[in-house]
Formats: sequence, C-alpha cells, structure tokens
Amino acid sequence: MRFILALFACLLALGPARAEDFSNGGFSFSTGPAPAFVVERAPQTTWPADAPGTNDGQWRYWRFDRQVDRRPGQDIAYTDYIYEPRSQGNVGEAGRFDVQFNPEYQKLVLHRVELFRNGHWQSRLKPGEITIARREQQFEQEISDGTVTALIVIEDVRVGDVIRISFSVIGSNPILAGQTSEQTRLSIGHPILDLRLRTLYPPGTAIRVHRENGAPEPAITNTAAATQVEIAASRIDRLQDEGDYPVWYQPHPLVQFAPRRTWTDVVAWALPLYPDRGTVTLPDDLELRITQWKQLPTAGAKLKAALRAVQDEVRYFGVETGTSSHRPREPALVWQRHYGDCKDKAWLLVTLLGRLGIQAVPALVDTERGRAVGNYAPAADLFNHVIVRAVVDGGTVFVDPTLRLQGGTPQQGDLSSYGNVLPVIAGQEGTEAILPPKQVATGIETHEHFSAEGDKVRLTVQTEYRGMYADRERQRLDQERIEDRARRYREYYGKRYGTVDSSNPLAVEDDRDNNLITIRESYLLASPWKADGSMRTLGVDAGAVDGVSTLPARTERQGPLDFAIPGRYLDEVTVSAPNGWIARFEQEEKRVDGVAFSYRRVLDPEAGRVRLVSEMTVSAREVGQSEVPAHLAALRQVRDTLHTGFVYRAPASVDAARREERLQNLLRDVMEDH
Repeated sequence: MRFILALFACLLALGPARAEDFSNGGFSFSTGPAPAFVVERAPQTTWPADAPGTNDGQWRYWRFDRQVDRRPGQDIAYTDYIYEPRSQGNVGEAGRFDVQFNPEYQKLVLHRVELFRNGHWQSRLKPGEITIARREQQFEQEISDGTVTALIVIEDVRVGDVIRISFSVIGSNPILAGQTSEQTRLSIGHPILDLRLRTLYPPGTAIRVHRENGAPEPAITNTAAATQVEIAASRIDRLQDEGDYPVWYQPHPLVQFAPRRTWTDVVAWALPLYPDRGTVTLPDDLELRITQWKQLPTAGAKLKAALRAVQDEVRYFGVETGTSSHRPREPALVWQRHYGDCKDKAWLLVTLLGRLGIQAVPALVDTERGRAVGNYAPAADLFNHVIVRAVVDGGTVFVDPTLRLQGGTPQQGDLSSYGNVLPVIAGQEGTEAILPPKQVATGIETHEHFSAEGDKVRLTVQTEYRGMYADRERQRLDQERIEDRARRYREYYGKRYGTVDSSNPLAVEDDRDNNLITIRESYLLASPWKADGSMRTLGVDAGAVDGVSTLPARTERQGPLDFAIPGRYLDEVTVSAPNGWIARFEQEEKRVDGVAFSYRRVLDPEAGRVRLVSEMTVSAREVGQSEVPAHLAALRQVRDTLHTGFVYRAPASVDAARREERLQNLLRDVMEDH
C-alpha cells in the first residue's frame, strides 16, 4: 500500500506541464495542462497477461485516446498516446515523435512527454530542445500546405520503456466552416490495450454514424452542456493488412460520424468557392485561344482542346496554406502563372468550358476511399481532390485537369477508380458514380521476332501501348531521354542473351488522337542459344502477360483483391531457326478461364518457323473475397506457362564446326604463349 501511495504521489507531482510559451525557428508552441473538457485517466502500468500482445516482440500500444471539443468557442483536439518498443530495432523510432499543425490557424500545446521505467514515470519534456520546422509531408507531391512539424527527441529510450506523449491542437481550418467529421480505426497492425475517441458537440446536435467491418455503435449521450459521441475498445489484437485492396476497401473496423447533414449541405458549402466567372476577362492569349476553340465543329472537340490546354500547359503545384486549402485561385491568375493545384485547374477548366457553351461543374473526390465515400456521414473534409463534370451531347463526361499528356478523347478517359464523386451543383442530393467508358481499347501488345542472320540472331521488337497504358508511357517518355531508354532496353536483352548490338535507333511513334504509342527495337544477338551437346535452346518470356498476372504480396486473404486494368495483354514471339535445325517441340494450346480474366497460349510450329501467342483478356478490375482462391489458382496456371524454351537439334556439321573452332582457338593460344 505504501508503494502504491508513493507511486500515486509521483504521478501527481509529475502531472501535466506548467503553462509556458516557447518559440523556435519563427514558430511558437506552449506547454500546459490538458484542456478542461478532457476526461483524463491514469494509465495502466502492467500489460494484462491475458490481453493480446503479451508476448509481442515488436510494439505494444498501451493507449490511443483522442478527445475533441467542437462546441462554439472551443475547437480543440486532444491526444494521449502511450506506446512501447519491444525490440532494439524499434527504439530509434520510439525515441522521436513529431506533431504537425498549421500555425496560420492552429496552436500546439504540449502536456506531457513521459517515460515509464522500473515502476516510475519520468518526465522527459524539454521544451527548449523541441525543434519546429516547416517540414511539409506533401512537398514532393507538388503541394505546399503551410504545415509545420514539432520534432520531439526523447533521450535514453530503451527496449521495454513505456512512452507517453499528450498534446492538444487548438483550432481548425476556417474555410471548412464546421463541415468536419471524426473517425477512428479500431485496430492496427499492432496490439492496442486501450482506444477511445470522444467528441463533444453543441447540446442537441443530431449525429449520423457510419461503421465498417463490424465496428460497434458509438455511445451518444445528451446533456445540457454537450452532445457526446464516444467509441471505445480495449484489448485489441493486431490486424494483418494484406495490401492489394481495391481503393474503396479497408480491412479495419472503422467508425466515422458527424453532425447530421446532407450531401446537399456539403454542396451548399462548396458552391460559393466556385462562382461563375463567365463574364470576367481572361489574359489576352487565353481569350485568343477561346476564340479559336469556338470555331471547332463539335462540343467534344472543344472540350478536348480546352482540357489539353489546362492539363499540359498549366503545371500542377498547390500552395494550399490557410483558406487556400479549399478555395481556388482566380482562373485568370492560374493561367497567368501557368501553375495551380486540382481545384485551381478545375475552376479554370470549368470557366473555359462555360465560355465555350459547355455545361461543366467541379466534382469533389476522395481518392483514398473511392466509392466508399458515398456511405459516409456527409462532410466537406472527406474530399481531397477536385475534377470536372461536363455534359457533352447529352452525356456526362468526367475529366481530371491534373493529368498530363492524356490521349484519345475525353469521353474515352477512365476515372472509374475515383468511384463516387460529389458534383458541385445546387440541389445535388447525393454522390454520383463514375462508370468506366465502353469499348475503349486498353492494353499492351509485344511482338518479338528472332531470325537467324549468319552466325548471329536478329531480334526485332514492337510494343504497342493503348489507352491508360499509352497515357502512362507518354508521361514517362516526356521525362526520359530516348538514349537512356534505349540503353535500358539494350541492357535488358543483354542480361538475357549475352552480347547485344543495337542495329537501329529506338523508334517511338505516338498517335495521341487514338491514344496508341508504338516502340520499335532492333538488335543483333551474338549468341543467344544455350548449347547442350547437339541441343540448342532459346528462352523467351511473355512480358506483357507477366506484368498483369503478378500474384499479390499476400495470397492468404480475408478481403477483396485489386487485380488489373481491364484490357487486352498479348505477347507474340516468332522464331526463324537456322536452316537444318530440327524443332524438338510440338503444337500446343492451353486455355485458362479465371473469374476476372481469360487466357490462351498457342504454340504453332511450322517448317523452320514457330509462333507462340500468349494472350490475357482482363474483364474485371476487382476480385471478391470469396472468389480470390479460384482466381489465384487460375493465375498460377497462367504463370506456369510464361517462360518457354524453344529446343532445337542442330545438325552434326554445326557441332563439328564448333569443335573445329574451339581447336583453332586452343592452338592460337598455345602459339601466342610460345
């Protein structure tokens, strides 16, 4: 009892940090006690023997407690985080912690930095040593959002230490005007002893809840002071993230909630951000372009011209500080600067299309959850991207102004992976699904031809990229020297077949209107045959099918699988052997029908020539969980056929000539030695 009282006194003595202000690197933060609305709890100091994670050798998470006050005049998010590194390799990560906030509208208050060792909590909060720097996580993705990072380095951390960090971030982006939501996952990849999300709203607030994967209902209580929403869980086992999921799916139990509102309310929030600029004069060069585009014969041609101008001539870069996170910049300014982020480029394109007589509006997208967002409790903070919804010849067309160097027509673009989007149209009552285009050629075809040329072998390769693959290849070609790509291709064949000479320059043809890119290669191979006595073998691989039939990282799965882009993938190989060589293989044909694809392999030998065709037609992007085992079994059958060795028997004269050549070389070496 005396020890327990001493420990309790120690906890009281440590307590939260004393209120004080600090400045570092031009940014400031504070220390102080937890906000008054927070319900604090003394942490456990012993991991229960019967709880998951007792013997975990990597990490144990003792607590993740987030409490949020969204009542008027508050706007505070408090976090109490307790974790334990269980291996030496994780000590380095455990000893550093960072907190991000935006100093334009947020303030950071640190409450605790503590370490539990040998039955005692030790304060490790040293405000003077905390560094605050502009360390924006998205800068490499061409986004500057104004966030700064408080870097906390904790000294003398050892395996088995329990670390506690608690802090509050006061304030949120004013542009959202309260259109926010809260959510939490109820499992991660490590065991958790205690998890809680508690949120306070003004009294009488009606709440809408969204749950996934068996997550429990949150407890909602109403008092004269607040409407409280609380979700709690304890003794949570680690959940294995299998990866390769469709964008709309995540495996964790999840709860998301917000004050009850409709998608119409979210649209009403977004509408003032995109006012009509149809009567505003744009820069002179752009006005001239609009005049020229108006002369195009069809609405589709006008959309294509304006879209390509915004995609290709206005580079993507977002300065999303303060209210710029959601408020776009004026179309005239974006064109003048020739850069902008998704919302800037979307508003510019909407303005141009309006001047061309095409009905168009921005559409909000959640790229992280795709179509799943349609089931969420409506809120503006769910969306992280903006595209454009246009109406052309009575049909709806979705286009993304941030994509570069797209080919084909806008109607052929496939944005279906974005799932459900929210068009910014007055009165819009719900999200709208983006469907894939019909009958659009997508895929990769490779044609390789090997033919004897004296003692060597001529290899010619033609690869065709269509649809989305042409878009990707066009972007890569735009950022790579053609000689670097030619060298990379030559080295690839050199690793497979030995000495390689490039007899012709790499040739690239881009039919952008039909979204077809063709690449032609030509090589002279010194000795691609593997010899075994009188037998000669040439190995070939079905590269296009191989790329699309790769097995997922985890094959034992409990969730759905993201497979491949629907389309046609074909590898054709022809081999013309030297005269007199006898093929040691016969005609073959194999078919595999999977739940999301069909595959055929045909080997057709003729006199002196053989043709091998491997073709996969992908019909579905995703595979449901119940169909995954059958799908993977079919994929394994395909992959067993992707490498082929063409075996020939060379005539005796060839072997004799080779023996004579080896003898001459041996004699030459002997003479040189003497």
